[in-house]
Order: sequence, then C-alpha cells, then structure tokens
Amino acid sequence: MPNLSKKTALYDRHSALGAKLVEFAGWMMPLQYRGIIPEHQAVRQRAGIFDVSHMGRINVEGTDAEKALDFLSTNKIAGKQGNSATYTVWCHPEGGAVDDVIIYKKDATHFFLIVNASNRQKDLDHLLANTKKFNIAVQDRYATDGILAVQGPQAVALAAPILPQVQEVPSMHFVETVYEGDSIILSGTGYTGAGGFEIYGPNAAIVKLWDRLTNAGIPPVGLGARDTLRLEMGYALYGHELSDAIAPVESVSAWTVKLNKPEFLGRSALQSLNQSPLKRSQHALVMVDKGIPREGYEVFQNGQKIGAITSGTQSPTLNQGIGIVLSKKPLQPEDIVEVQIRDHAAKAKVTTLPFIGAKK
Repeated sequence: MPNLSKKTALYDRHSALGAKLVEFAGWMMPLQYRGIIPEHQAVRQRAGIFDVSHMGRINVEGTDAEKALDFLSTNKIAGKQGNSATYTVWCHPEGGAVDDVIIYKKDATHFFLIVNASNRQKDLDHLLANTKKFNIAVQDRYATDGILAVQGPQAVALAAPILPQVQEVPSMHFVETVYEGDSIILSGTGYTGAGGFEIYGPNAAIVKLWDRLTNAGIPPVGLGARDTLRLEMGYALYGHELSDAIAPVESVSAWTVKLNKPEFLGRSALQSLNQSPLKRSQHALVMVDKGIPREGYEVFQNGQKIGAITSGTQSPTLNQGIGIVLSKKPLQPEDIVEVQIRDHAAKAKVTTLPFIGAKK
C-alpha cells in the first residue's frame, strides 16, 4: 500500500541524513539520526535543531479573540502583554483535557496557537464549537508553515550570526522579523528545558534556515531525544500526563489551572474535582532498584496498587530510570513505592520536578 503519511518540507533533508523515519500523528518524522542518547546529550550540553513542523499552527483574530481564548483556557490569557506566549490547557465541560497548547499574543485582537500534531483537527473543532458567541476568525496554517526548535545552552550564541534578533527574545515571548524576504517569528519557547528558541515561518524560509543552522554546526535531533529531554523536565505529553480522561488539576500541568478566573470552559467541573476525594495526582519517581518504569507499569505502596506510570525512560543525564505516576493516593517526596517491572517489583523513590536539578 502507498504511504499516505504527510511529509514536512524537510523530509528530503531527513532522508539524506539517514534519519530513522517513523509515522507519528499522520506524519513521517525523524525518530533519530545518530542515536537518541548522543542527540539528547548534544542538546543538554551544547545545542540541537528539531523539525517540529508537524505541530499545528492556528491563527485566531478578531475583536473578541482575547475573550474567546481566555474562555477556552485554564490559564489566564486576558491582560497578558503583547508578544507573550502562555502555556495552558483546554478542557471539556466535564473537566478532561482536550489538549495542552501555547497561546501567542501579538495584541488583543491577534493571536496564534501551537497545538499538538495528533490533536490539530480535534483542537480546531473544539475551538470553533465553543466560540460561536465570539467575533473571531480562525485560520489553520499547518499546510503552509513550518516550525524549527533550536534548543540548548549555546543555541542562541550559535544562531546569532544568522538571526541576530534571537539575542533579544525573552523566555515565553516572541518577536516578528524578516529572513531573506519571508516574515518569520522567533520565540523564546521550547520543550527541553535546555534554553534556546523556536522559529515559525513559511516552508521556504524553514528549509533555508535549517540548512544555514545545521551548516553552522547545530546538529539535527529527532523526536526520540525530544521525548527524553521533556521527561527529564517533567513536562506533560498529551495522551500520557493529560488526556480526555486525565484532568489538568490531576496532572503535572495543574499549575496552569487558575480557578480564580471568573469563567472558563470546564471550570465548575475542575473546581468540584479539586475538592473530591477521587481526585488523583501525578508524582515524579526515580528508580532505587535497577529498571526502567515504562508507560502503563503498575505502581504499588505497601502492597496496595496506587496507580500506573504515564511516562518513563532511562534518563541520559542521570543514568537512572525516571517516570511519572498517576496516583489515586497523595505521595510525598522521599516516599518509597514499587514499580511492577514485568515479573518483579522494583523500588522507586518519590522526588520533585524537574528531575534535572532536583535534590534526589
């Protein structure tokens, strides 16, 4: 059968580099080039560049744009500064998470959103269905635009000769500029916790900038290292830490939920859940015994099952198994639990997030 998966504008570059390509959310994407561990270490220690053009980009404009997006979001959007970026969660009326998104505000009537690739259509449908009372116009930009993430402690210094404006972008803010005649956006955001920036622009500019930045010595990095990097920081991945069945108040993204906001979709359900004995919570685990706490592995305390792993890996930085557990029982740092790894129970210790830099 023919491969009907979508391809980013950089697909031929990935193939030429010998990337291991996998289908992800309907796209053929690079899982790795040289290997997940060396790519992970390159970003932690120096810099790396990711093609994340499979992510959805949606423009929202109009006189009610700010009100509409504030209504959809657990986090506060109304009143934020111009050229700012805000991480938030969108909820169903019943409280489950539709997606976690970043909302970029140019001004009160001009916004754009970056949404997860697997949820692009779902998010569009949710946006349109729940903002009918607002005067807004919505435009899906994924087919014409691409996204690069340039991450790592030296990312800005290495890119500055090509994109001098990156030196002026604060964290969670963005600037608009022009590169060889194309309008692009440089944003102080990322999914690695290693510093750096992201680039949004038309596909033609994305291809040119990929070539320039990789030729400047920034190595390409695949989605495999992107996942290990985000997990070391304890960042949520939709479908794991957040889902239709996992509310944001139960997740590592609980900090985004501003229940003191006067109104947002799902607020009353989240308020009720927050006061319920049935509310679950997510906690960081580091393995005491050898083993890797993989997604779905059951977690026990004193012989009683308390939950399951939502994400887990062998941390390349710590050289230790790490994971996040969704627990029906509140846990405290230093608590000992057991992760059922195949046929044996392996001890793990509760810690604080992020894994990197946290006291173990």
